[in-house]
Amino acid sequence: KVVKQDGSKGIAHVYLFAPENFPDMDRSVNRQIKNADLWKHQKDVFLSVTPSGTSSTKMTSDAVSALRLTSGRLEKSFSDSAKESSSAVSTTDMPAPLPLSKTGELMDVYVSVACHPGHFIVQPWKELHNLEALMEEMLLYYSRAEEKPVNIEKNKLYAAKIENQWYRVIIKGILRNGFLSVYELDYGKHEFVSIEKVQPLMDTFRKLPFQAITAQLAGVKSQQWSEEASIVFRNLVEKKPLVAQIQAVNESTNSWDRKIVTFLVDTSLPDTDIWIHDFVSQSLVEFSKDD
Repeated sequence: KVVKQDGSKGIAHVYLFAPENFPDMDRSVNRQIKNADLWKHQKDVFLSVTPSGTSSTKMTSDAVSALRLTSGRLEKSFSDSAKESSSAVSTTDMPAPLPLSKTGELMDVYVSVACHPGHFIVQPWKELHNLEALMEEMLLYYSRAEEKPVNIEKNKLYAAKIENQWYRVIIKGILRNGFLSVYELDYGKHEFVSIEKVQPLMDTFRKLPFQAITAQLAGVKSQQWSEEASIVFRNLVEKKPLVAQIQAVNESTNSWDRKIVTFLVDTSLPDTDIWIHDFVSQSLVEFSKDD
């Protein structure tokens, strides 16, 4: 989101967002960096904060060249002390895979994150109470436990404190100067967290299968989704209980990389079931008429 342009210097001042966070300013990358005091740790980034709360960032050419954007995720060169494992994770420390309904069967779900019809996250509705209990147990345990030294490895499981809650996460990237890119395995969100807020994941917290299921909407043609269509989709499904009818399961070595292709049905109205793909298709027709 561009907030200011300086034509004489060729500079645009922008807020950056993960797709699922737009346009929530409190969840912008800028605000996450500000809240994490990142500029105090990273010598090649200089962040000035104005009284109004807006910020501008300068990076040296060395810092910019160290960055690359791959598949929507920001990665930096790993520190020498960090170890990088293979892309596949040993199943010995893994929770059991999350049971899914068979193709064509119905499954009650809760949509925790919705980017667009090609990418959203569902959680099994019947397991939500178990997940809430797990979150309470993790909060209680790690709030009292003595901090332990952690050997951070990419693609390994840990507990991470994000804001005021502890989550089960996998390390997706190791950034310089003590920050990590992590993926919440129960809610499907990507976050940045200080290495100081990461602890070993205790075995007792591995018993519940990971709850986040990556999904793609069935019944619509795969395409580059416009912002208008994405907003319509998010408003229809995000943070709502729905019924999923699974059409296909794309398996993966890592259980959190499994992806389902599914229809979504809103059954909240007493007399009418709303099939989300029908509504999305109709919206696309309306957008094309406006064009």
